[in-house]
Amino acid sequence: MDLRSPIQRKLDDLVGPPLYYSSRCKRPVKVTVAGAEVRIDRPCGDCDCGVIAPRKAIAVGEGGINLAAKVKTAISQIAAAATGRCV
Repeated sequence: MDLRSPIQRKLDDLVGPPLYYSSRCKRPVKVTVAGAEVRIDRPCGDCDCGVIAPRKAIAVGEGGINLAAKVKTAISQIAAAATGRCV
């Protein structure tokens, strides 16, 4: 059941998915951490649907990561922090 607006769908296609989103309605979810407590605010209400958090993993060997990959990773992290989406 996809409850995203046409604008949200377009943003997901162009920029990338939100950092956290509901598995049922595909809409962005707000996740806040206060100490050991995690609070999840779902736009679809208080349901038991899962939260999807897409992430990219970078595997680095024994020699470390080269400068170009470091720069690319840093830019990706900054863009994710600025847009709230997995870029």
